[in-house]
Amino acid sequence: MATDQRFLDPDEREERDDVRPDPFGPTGPGDPTALPKDDPDAPVYVISVAAELSELHPQTLRAYERDGLLAPYRTPGGTRRYSRRDVERLRLIRRLTQEEGLNLAGVRLVLEMGERLERSRRRIGELEEMVRTLATRLEARPPTARFDLVKAPPTGLEVHRSRRRTASRGGAGRAAPPVQRARVLPPPELRSGTA
Repeated sequence: MATDQRFLDPDEREERDDVRPDPFGPTGPGDPTALPKDDPDAPVYVISVAAELSELHPQTLRAYERDGLLAPYRTPGGTRRYSRRDVERLRLIRRLTQEEGLNLAGVRLVLEMGERLERSRRRIGELEEMVRTLATRLEARPPTARFDLVKAPPTGLEVHRSRRRTASRGGAGRAAPPVQRARVLPPPELRSGTA
């Protein structure tokens, strides 16, 4: 009772409901269920494939997940799915533990530092873009409004020499030079006649 297996033409594929879309790309124009080929975070590998790609045992992947070194995507049924970025991370963990001799605590520290570095790089990129935007806005302003001189507000500070003298280190009886200290004084128009 062997049944003939029939391969589907692309035209027949759209008619059937039980054909799953290709996880690496669209099956047809405008297919919203397909994952993009260039997305490194797309969860496409089951645990056995991810273990083979990273040259580790599947049980090791589970242990790394328990230790918090990895967080694969979980399907609604609870199956782990790994992305290309997860596989790259597993390869890095394997290299750090097997070739460099780090323990898992050291690996965790290296991974955290790498994540901090990546966040810092993203933030620097955002700040650089902000500076470019502000520079563009400044250049767009009329030249007369760009470089006007403005009067600085009064600080309300007056500097007076201190009358207190302190002895210097090791100087028996020698007085230290006077220290200038700033005191906040009200503006002259608000001062009373007594000081």
